[in-house]
Amino acid sequence: MEQLLSLEFFAAISNKFDFFMNFLDGYLSGANNLKIVSLVLMLLALILFLFLIIVIYVRNVIYFVKSNNPKKNLETEEQDEISLFNEEEQQELERELQKELDLALAERRASERKAEEEQREKENAKKDKEQKKQKKEQEEKEEKEKIEENKKEKKNKEQIDLDWQKGKTPQGNLSNSQDNSPVSLSYKQSQQDLNQLMGLVVDMLGRGVDDLKIAQTLNFKNQGMSDENEILKTIDAIKCFIELCISGRFAKLKEYNNLPKEDQALYHLANGDVSLALALLENLMDTEIDKANISNSEEKRQRLYSDISSYACCFGSLSEMRDVMLATSAYELAIELKSTNVVAWSRLGDVYKTANSTSKAVWAYQNVLNFADGEIDVTEIANANKHLSEHLYAEGNSLQAAKLYNSSKQYYDSLGINRRLDKQEIEIIEIIESNHQNSLPEMIQKLLGSVQNDN
Repeated sequence: MEQLLSLEFFAAISNKFDFFMNFLDGYLSGANNLKIVSLVLMLLALILFLFLIIVIYVRNVIYFVKSNNPKKNLETEEQDEISLFNEEEQQELERELQKELDLALAERRASERKAEEEQREKENAKKDKEQKKQKKEQEEKEEKEKIEENKKEKKNKEQIDLDWQKGKTPQGNLSNSQDNSPVSLSYKQSQQDLNQLMGLVVDMLGRGVDDLKIAQTLNFKNQGMSDENEILKTIDAIKCFIELCISGRFAKLKEYNNLPKEDQALYHLANGDVSLALALLENLMDTEIDKANISNSEEKRQRLYSDISSYACCFGSLSEMRDVMLATSAYELAIELKSTNVVAWSRLGDVYKTANSTSKAVWAYQNVLNFADGEIDVTEIANANKHLSEHLYAEGNSLQAAKLYNSSKQYYDSLGINRRLDKQEIEIIEIIESNHQNSLPEMIQKLLGSVQNDN
């Protein structure tokens, strides 16, 4: 179509040129000099017109050539496409980067939320643990308070105030105590706690009754409320305190004048009140510890520590009747002073077991077996075997549990502590109990006679 337009354009020019030549021939036929000048000017105008036409034509040709050059057009299109592709690629890259950034932020937020949840779970677990611990401590405290209240009620029923200046019980108090006493003249087989039977122990010791017979009596009166070891431990603690009184260990203390006297402490002990006896024992232990700490002789220091360890066992056995925590501290002190104290390990195992600290109790009983002398510490070995058999049975080791239990049972059977009293023995106990409160001051004076005379 463009070629057709060009031919039409040249035809038009040719027509114009023919017209111009015809006009020129007519004009020149009658021309003069002026006309010659006019002709020249017209030629110049024509030349300019032709030049203009040529310029226009060249421009159209160039445009035509450019428009019909496919290679150049392709390159232009490719450049346009490349430019467009680069823009799209850059946009896609930006979108990918934004997506990765969003993903990283999401992961970070998720990690932070997870960390916060874990922290909350730890805090909740810690709070639950503290609440359970507080609940358990509260229950133990309430149980301990309940036990203390029961002991106080029993103690109040039997408590007698002794007039130590006159050396005898006031008649009014004595008559009231006899009226309120749970033990009547006719013997009744009823359960009695060990702290209710401590006066009976003191009375029988004053009468020269041997330890095993006293243990049989307590076991019969206690009716299974306490095991064999607790009964033997109670008797041993009372004997230990009496021996310390008789030996004058308390009378040699610097603070003796400000402390309870031995007969007063023993009387209260016989009535279930261990506070005065504990005061004397505590002052004795403190004095001996101070003495050991300033001693320059290692041999003397170790000997003093061994003695104090024994006193601590006596202190723990008496305090165990009213304060298990205080008893635990006393046994731990005994072991700290003498790590091979088998009696302390045995009794520490007992208080751990009472506090439901099974693992600690097993550890203590195992130390009993580690340090015990098979010929000397037979009572402690029997006690350890008995409680370890319970632990092994709970773990499913029935064979080993039965072996330890039988070993323990054979020892207690050999002592005869579980043997029932015959009719004559029961009648004797009935007589002792019926006169127990009246004869107690006399028995204490008999036991501590030498100490009273020295003072």
